[in-house]
Amino acid sequence: MSNLLRSIRTELRYQYWGRMLLLPIAGLSLSLVFAFTGSVSNVDASMTRLQATEAQASANGVSLPQAMEQPVRLAVQDGQKLVDNPLRYDYERAYFAFQALEGTNAVGTGLEMITFLVIPLLFFVYGCGVAAGDARRRILKDRVVMQGARPYVVAKAFTVVIVSPAAVLIAATLSLVAAPVLRAAFLPSAGGSFPYPVAEASAGSPAVQIAFSASTAILFGLLGLFVGLVTRSMLIPCLAAGGLLMVAPFAGPYDPRNILTAAGEGIFNYWGGFSPRPPFPVQVEVGLAFMAGGLVLAGLMSIVIWSRMTKFV
Repeated sequence: MSNLLRSIRTELRYQYWGRMLLLPIAGLSLSLVFAFTGSVSNVDASMTRLQATEAQASANGVSLPQAMEQPVRLAVQDGQKLVDNPLRYDYERAYFAFQALEGTNAVGTGLEMITFLVIPLLFFVYGCGVAAGDARRRILKDRVVMQGARPYVVAKAFTVVIVSPAAVLIAATLSLVAAPVLRAAFLPSAGGSFPYPVAEASAGSPAVQIAFSASTAILFGLLGLFVGLVTRSMLIPCLAAGGLLMVAPFAGPYDPRNILTAAGEGIFNYWGGFSPRPPFPVQVEVGLAFMAGGLVLAGLMSIVIWSRMTKFV
């Protein structure tokens, strides 16, 4: 136990002085700029569309109070969405867009985009860097000899597991702080544009959203760690991960990205303007179990290979 604790302290110290801790924290913080820029733009666009629809409806003798008394029915015909009550439909869309910046809804608004676009690649790179750093600094042999091989690997995995949710929690906190500032700065009069609350409006649980994003960060962070232990390099694995995660389409229902997207449908409401690609139908529980099993298998294989590799680098 003493070797393990010493290994964890050493790992955190190396990450601090090596600036590795800045990667997940600064990366997520910077990504929030893009997330909330899109959210503010979404409110502006929704308000503009609502005003145009309201003017057109008024010309046809339909007022907003009248439209709000009637239900909205949607139909899809030849790939096009047909709405029988466009004024109420656009009002609700604008209402939800503004609600994305209200209260704890801001947590989901900040996390929903970065969870699917930023976190997988960012934390894979982070995990890979944690694993390859000692070989790059030529201190791998010294650490393994002093701390022991098992405490060394466990300390790195433990560090990824605690840093990942901490970075996500910081991002969620920044989202809560940033939302009212952005509303006051860019949308000072938008709040008075919604005299009719939408009863169906319901946001997801911020705690569940944070847990989901943190779990995604841990998953890809550990995957990057296991790959980095074997490759002892960041460049090629991270380039390959970038191509697979950001460029390649979903390979099928049990593509991890598809599983996460399907699971996220019950957690995020996407009021902030971000819409993930439609997932293939998949049994989410089976898919998540498949991902967990795959991570364990990858971990065991990488540790076995790493244990047989020379540490004299």
